[in-house]
Amino acid sequence: MRKQLFFILLFLFLSVESIGRKERHPFHTSVTECVYNEKEKSWEIAIRLFQDDLEQGLSSFHGKKVSIEKASNLDELLEPYIRKHFGFQVNKQLITPYRWIGWEPNPDVIWVYVEIPSEQDLAGVFVMNDLLVEQFPDQTNLLHCARGEKKKSFLFQKNQVLHQIVW
Repeated sequence: MRKQLFFILLFLFLSVESIGRKERHPFHTSVTECVYNEKEKSWEIAIRLFQDDLEQGLSSFHGKKVSIEKASNLDELLEPYIRKHFGFQVNKQLITPYRWIGWEPNPDVIWVYVEIPSEQDLAGVFVMNDLLVEQFPDQTNLLHCARGEKKKSFLFQKNQVLHQIVW
């Protein structure tokens, strides 16, 4: 557990250090926060992706050059990509019961927001996350999931794109 915590803290430090720089970052990663909102009775999910990596992934996915700054229809380009590469499995079938909220640009990163209206705690559900893995073999995708005092983190990589939520 301490080893995982060390790597998560190191990753967060490196992430903060790289924000605001115009140079390409030396690693490929995304961070997903999945937090239960008790008041709204829904899972709020925020996915942070590096803009330049995402542009490469979207360009490959759609078969044409995608520029996030120039795209007038980014929701139409982004949503199908996210739904194909991030989802939930129940009984070994991929389902994406989440509601698309949208996206938000920040310097060098894009935040994507989705929501799952549900009172269930997702225990036993499998999460699939292979965002940008087809573009970058070293891609790592972190998922932090929290409901009240229950917290769990998962690391997705090319050879491990599926994890079961077990509290």
